[in-house]
Amino acid sequence: MIYIKKNAEPQSLKAHRNTPGADFDSLDKTELRDFLLSEQGYLCAYCMKRIKDAKDTKIEHYEARNAKNQLIYTNLLAVCTGNEKLQNQYRKIDPKKFTCDTMKKSQALHINPQNGSDIETIYYDAQGKIYSSNKDYQEDLDKVLNLNDPYGYLIDNRQAALKAVQNQLRKLKPGQDAKPLLRKIQQLCKNQNSAGELPEFVGIIRWYIERQIRKHN
Repeated sequence: MIYIKKNAEPQSLKAHRNTPGADFDSLDKTELRDFLLSEQGYLCAYCMKRIKDAKDTKIEHYEARNAKNQLIYTNLLAVCTGNEKLQNQYRKIDPKKFTCDTMKKSQALHINPQNGSDIETIYYDAQGKIYSSNKDYQEDLDKVLNLNDPYGYLIDNRQAALKAVQNQLRKLKPGQDAKPLLRKIQQLCKNQNSAGELPEFVGIIRWYIERQIRKHN
């Protein structure tokens, strides 16, 4: 999970909200989905999995949807399908395999990806597990969103993203200054590429690089 800075809302959402009797179900979500994905670097707002296109996307109400907040842009996030498609493949599915909004449903969250101070509490370990120094946020990560899922999919992929960066650093020659490479990776993780994307599972990479930069200063 990383900090998400909300941009200006799409005009189609604003116009729809000002239409008498408008609700979320009747909204053409094409532009809204594009806006959300663009500001999130085409990553799920919760697990940081790559979202490739509209078929992989759900529009999440951070606070459980009601008549007042259903069309408020700051209450809307783009998230992955959270293994929801497994329901269509198997008659019975262990609910522990669900993540993100599919696991959350209408439960309330304490941690908010739009709040920088919340995100600053997050850290990881070398195995790819995600933690927070705030116990309520940790409950959100473990149980409400299932980001440390017991089947290890998200954990393994975060670890793989971390190892890819560590392997780059291992290629440095003995005594070579690591700071230029660290700064380069840091910039790649801060800025979206030409396709508007951030690196998949970028949260653990940012955390690791920031620690390494402090270590080499």
